[in-house]
Amino acid sequence: MKTITIRLNKNESQTFEEYAELNNVPLSTLFKKTLEEKMEDEFDMSMITEYEKNTPPATYTHDELKDDLGL
Repeated sequence: MKTITIRLNKNESQTFEEYAELNNVPLSTLFKKTLEEKMEDEFDMSMITEYEKNTPPATYTHDELKDDLGL
């Protein structure tokens, strides 16, 4: 396994350690999970942006929407 060093000031260290303890996970797991989630979010947003760029938005009248919803 590779080891990575992250420098934290006292406040950052305390905050992250307390959060990890609150969630009952090791600090390294917290960092890995958080980074993975951030990467997934950015990938999802890039896919949404690409989809929206290539797909015209659908518009509906109020009556069409009511009919579609069965109201």
